[in-house]
Amino acid sequence: MSCAGWADTDCGMSWCPTTQLSDAVDGTGTRRPWATRFLHWVADARSHRVICLVLGIWLLNAFDLTFTVLSHQQGVLHEGNPLARHMLQSGITSIVLYKIGLVLIGSYPLLRFRRARITELGTYVILAAYAFLSIHWGTCYELYATTATDKVNLAGLETLMSAPPQ
Repeated sequence: MSCAGWADTDCGMSWCPTTQLSDAVDGTGTRRPWATRFLHWVADARSHRVICLVLGIWLLNAFDLTFTVLSHQQGVLHEGNPLARHMLQSGITSIVLYKIGLVLIGSYPLLRFRRARITELGTYVILAAYAFLSIHWGTCYELYATTATDKVNLAGLETLMSAPPQ
């Protein structure tokens, strides 16, 4: 598989870049318009952005998995997902395999169709959801740390929850 500006013949791999001249000239030897070259450059840049965004999703998923396991071991987690709850009760290995499997399956179409605009948009949405989840984990652990170390009554807890973040 090759696209404009990338060739299989130079090194046997489709990801091996060709010279700048081949980026500006099409197959017939005529110079391609700047708009066409720009669109190809944007598509290649999109591909790289999607790969970086998927790596970010993997990183935030690992963060979520770590906090899920730690919260379960400390007894502060009530898992809302019934399947994940069952796996947590079965053991840590099953939830780790479950989460890794889900992200692997979800990452495949994103990486397969990484040159499409809709894929980039979808990857941003997924990354934003994991980022909000990470912020939620931070808030939960801050609340847990506050209530575990201080004598907080219900009125104090409501005040703490309604206070703006510092």
